[in-house]
Amino acid sequence: MEYRSLYWEDVEEGQELPAIGYELSLLRLVAFVRATGLYDYVHFDRDYARLAGARDVFIATPHVLGLFSRLMTDWAGPESAICSITLNMRTQSCSGDLLMITGRVARKYVGDDGEHLVDIVDLNMGHRVAAQAATASATMALPSRTGGPVKVSRLPAPRQTVAADQDLPDFAKTLIGMVKEGPGEPAWPLTADEIHLWCECLEDWNPLYWDKEYAARSPYGGLIAPPAALFHGAGASAQVGVGYLKPGEKVPEAVQRGLTGLPLLQELRKDLISHITPFSVPGCPEIAVSQARSDYFTPLRPGDTTYTRQEVLNCSPMKRTRLGEGHFLTWVRSVFNQREELVRTFTLTGFYYHT
Repeated sequence: MEYRSLYWEDVEEGQELPAIGYELSLLRLVAFVRATGLYDYVHFDRDYARLAGARDVFIATPHVLGLFSRLMTDWAGPESAICSITLNMRTQSCSGDLLMITGRVARKYVGDDGEHLVDIVDLNMGHRVAAQAATASATMALPSRTGGPVKVSRLPAPRQTVAADQDLPDFAKTLIGMVKEGPGEPAWPLTADEIHLWCECLEDWNPLYWDKEYAARSPYGGLIAPPAALFHGAGASAQVGVGYLKPGEKVPEAVQRGLTGLPLLQELRKDLISHITPFSVPGCPEIAVSQARSDYFTPLRPGDTTYTRQEVLNCSPMKRTRLGEGHFLTWVRSVFNQREELVRTFTLTGFYYHT
C-alpha cells in the first residue's frame, strides 16, 4: 500500500482536520481494557460505574488521548510525529455514545531546534449528551521539503512548574516534591501483538504501528508504539482480583475475606488506585482525571520495558463537584525505557473524591 503524508509547506493555518466518528460501544471499551491492562471497573463494569456516580461505564483518559492522536495522524500521515497534547476531560463519554472528534490548525512555524511544527487547537470530542465531552490542544512535527523528515526522538522540554495551593491540606504538605518509583508501562517486554491490540480498539492503522515492511523503511527502522499508548500488561489484572491464583501472585486481602460482588470491587479498587496513582487521598477512594498534559520524546518499540517515576506537584483544599466531595491532586509521571531514555511525561490533575 502507498501511505501519504502531508508536508509542512502544504498546511494552511485555519484549516479543519477531517473529522472522525467513533462508536463507543461496550465491545470497544472492553477491547481497550484488554489492550492496555487498565483494569479499572468504571470502564467496563456498569454496576460499579453507576455506584461511583457515572451514568454508565465511561472512556478512560488514555483512550481519549489515543483518539485525538488518531485524528491528527490520520490527517497528517505516518511521517508526522505528535510532540505534546494537553487534554481537558469535561464530562464522561459512556458506552453507546457516538463520538465525533474534530480539530483545527491554529499556527505553523519553525521551532527553536529547526523542527517544522503545527499547533492544533479546538480538538473536541462530542456526543449527544455533551457537545464538549473532552477538549485538547496539541503540537505536531511534520516533514518538510526543505527541512527533511521529523526527528526520531526529541530532547525533554523544560520542566513544568506548578505553584502549590495557598490552602494546601495538611496531609499533602509532606507529599509535595516527593518522588515515588512506579510500575513499568510495560514492565515486561512489549510485543508487536500488544501494539496491534491497541490499533484494533481505536481503529488506528498508522503503518508505523503494524506494517513491519513500511516501518522498517521509515526513519525509525522498525515498528513503534503510538505515543499515547499505555501497556500495563496481563500481569496488571492480578491487582483487581483476576489471575491471582497464578503461583507467586498475592491473593488480594478482600478475596481472602470472602467478599463478592460490588463490596469486593469497592475494596479491590482501593488497591488499584494506589497502584495507578502516586499517592492516596484520605477518605477519597474514587478518582476522575480532569486534565492531562502529555509530552512525547522517544517512542516505545517491541522488546522495550519501562519504569516510571512519579512526583506530586500540588493539592487543592476540599472541593465539591457533581461527582462528590474531595481534592484535586496534580502529579507528573515520567516514563523511561531500559536504555534510560525518557519516553514521555504525563502531568495529570485528578479529582480524588467520595460520594
